[in-house]
Amino acid sequence: MRIVWSWLQEFCPTEATAADLADRLTLQGVKVESVIRPWEGVVGVVVARVVRVEDHPDSDKLCVATVDDGTGETIVCAGVRNFAAGDLVPWAKPGSRVPVLAEPLAPRKLRGVLSNGMLCSPRELNIADVHAGILILNDEGVPVGADFKEAMGLDQEVLDIEVEPNRPDFLSVLGVAREVSVLTGIPLRALDTSLPETDEDASVVVRIRVSAPDGCPRYVARLIRGVDAARPTPLRVQARLTAAGMRPVSSVVDATNYTMLELGQPLHGFDLDRLAGPAIDVRRAEAGERLITLDGVERPLAEEDLLICDAEKPVAIAGVMGGASCEVSVSTTNVLLESASFTREGILRTARRLGLHSEASHRFERGTDREGLEHAASRAASLINEWAGGTVARGIASAGTVAPRTWVGVRPSRASMLLDDDVAPDDARGVFDRLRLEHRGTDAELEVEVPGYRVDIDREVDLIEEIARIRGYDLIGSTVPSAGQAGGVPPAYAFRMRVREALVRAGLREVSLLSFASAADLALTGDTDAAGVTNPLQADQGFLRTRLTPGLLHAAAGNRARGVDSVAIFEVGTVFRLVDPVQERSKLAFVFNGRASAGWSEEERAFDALDAKGVVEALMRELAVAEWSLAGDPGPLFHPGRSAFITVGGERAGVLGEVHPAQARALDLDGRVAVVELEIDALMAASAPAFVFADVPRFPPVRRDLAFILPEGTPAGEVEARLREAAGELLSEAVLFDVFRGGSLPDGTKSLAFAVDFRAPDRTLEGDEAEGAVQAIVAALAQAFGAKLRAG
Repeated sequence: MRIVWSWLQEFCPTEATAADLADRLTLQGVKVESVIRPWEGVVGVVVARVVRVEDHPDSDKLCVATVDDGTGETIVCAGVRNFAAGDLVPWAKPGSRVPVLAEPLAPRKLRGVLSNGMLCSPRELNIADVHAGILILNDEGVPVGADFKEAMGLDQEVLDIEVEPNRPDFLSVLGVAREVSVLTGIPLRALDTSLPETDEDASVVVRIRVSAPDGCPRYVARLIRGVDAARPTPLRVQARLTAAGMRPVSSVVDATNYTMLELGQPLHGFDLDRLAGPAIDVRRAEAGERLITLDGVERPLAEEDLLICDAEKPVAIAGVMGGASCEVSVSTTNVLLESASFTREGILRTARRLGLHSEASHRFERGTDREGLEHAASRAASLINEWAGGTVARGIASAGTVAPRTWVGVRPSRASMLLDDDVAPDDARGVFDRLRLEHRGTDAELEVEVPGYRVDIDREVDLIEEIARIRGYDLIGSTVPSAGQAGGVPPAYAFRMRVREALVRAGLREVSLLSFASAADLALTGDTDAAGVTNPLQADQGFLRTRLTPGLLHAAAGNRARGVDSVAIFEVGTVFRLVDPVQERSKLAFVFNGRASAGWSEEERAFDALDAKGVVEALMRELAVAEWSLAGDPGPLFHPGRSAFITVGGERAGVLGEVHPAQARALDLDGRVAVVELEIDALMAASAPAFVFADVPRFPPVRRDLAFILPEGTPAGEVEARLREAAGELLSEAVLFDVFRGGSLPDGTKSLAFAVDFRAPDRTLEGDEAEGAVQAIVAALAQAFGAKLRAG
């Protein structure tokens, strides 16, 4: 919520600066994110009078204006011609600055005519998002030669406040002004909403009925006739709305938005002449009903949705958005002004189901002041009367009742216990007096009357929070809680840290993705046991993810689309399976795509499955996982000849491979895409302690290079595992260093060559000892795979 400083001071005229007050409000629980200066970029712009306007000698689109700011006449070229001689306009003369330009203005020739600066539109001065014409200042009461920003009162700050969901009263200038009044002791100024009324009785002209009182406890309407909706809103008001984050639209709509920002009550204006009846009925939607809203979209309605209807049809979705059929336009002359109270839950469900979030629904979802409906309607009617003309009918048309105020009890003794500070009964009374909350009761227990705008108070603990907040959070002591056991990092958390550190050392970057997946993501991996999400953040992300891989692939595609030519990212996160109950498991996954070479010193190449395999090998070494292998076909997502399951401790624990080219293209990924996904629990079960110490070998190894001819489909990982098993205790290291096909080898075969080191810890091995181990390997591989020793 953005609060314009001058607007705030109209309710509570404090002498404190915006920066000082921002710090004090934050300490009181009103978190001010920053102090913004929207017109800081407007420098040196002055008010000038147009002396004459002439055609440009060499352009049909430009005109040449002669302007005078009191220091002499100057030539300025303009691209529009909505001004005439005698008009007052903002002139950004040479050397001045405007927010839309990075550099100060300087004289320049436009089609042969020297233009000295520029005449400014509302957008160029950050007043409104309008660029169709030059800003005309004739009705603003500003003198020629005056500094534009100073004359228009734009040299001010804006407080950007983070509003918590339980404090919707801070979504208004008045709500924040109440807190400033509590903080400074300066009384609030009452807002004058008195206005002249005609003899016409609004309750006679318009019939109001609430057919769904459970969704709309009270509905109030005022009637304004003879408005000029095409009349522009005063510029100072447009600037204030823009600074508060609202787009100026028209005088009538701006009056409702202004009142909403000021008092926190959303309002809506209907074109009275387009309302059948005229009548209003607040009812539930019927099966199959549809409504075209103000944004031009036809919305299908559910039977639980609350509608505002005239005598024939729906004209608005209550509390969310108005309908196009009765919207206020420049031709509107008679306005019915709505000010209503809607239940929070109903507006929340409707807005979420339709995916339609508005400033009105944002406030109704959190709660509005049920007692302020007439006050807000009168304020908006007064502004419409001032800005758009017209006359206001006598009284209101209404239906429903205002719920009575409740009383909530609070015990000072209970407050003292919860806050660990002595709270005397008079201390509590003093807090409630500062908050202007009526109270009664004894020293043992006070009762506090809750006004309509404090929707956050309904329990004793809420009042205790107010006591702590107003007295100062710094009065609450701090103690170190006792520990039932020695501290330390839980083993599972420590292991995940080891995994992260190992992958970072391998050159990957960690990402953190949302735990949601789309139906397309599930189809990509072939999973059918995903848990659905009742209220997804995005409509197409309706499931909890079953794997990390799809999210990483989308992240990789996003990075490549933004010009990142080398993607190496990983995530350690949680996946979910729909069993009874939902099962959560920790996994790690990483993706390679794009350029693998790091610079000029390396040969240019792209990532592939071997890069992923290298990282897996490094990870297994870091985690001291000894028993693991690669084997099998992991399915259609992967390239059939460049992928395999990862087996750890004899159990399938993950997958490694390159994504099938067709799948990669569908994901907008060019080139080879290498993927690994592993179960954290399987790695943790097979991992040795973080540090394993061993003596430096005292005796040299005996090295043999062994090449075997095997059938083409024999997995290299299984061959290596069998080799290690057959070699026995003398084996020190075995590394696959060559894969060969073709040449003199028979068709359907390949050659796998291993560098094998044999070593004894207590002596130098004899040749015949190493030879015995080699023969054991040859025999074992021949029996298991039909392997033949090619060289060794």
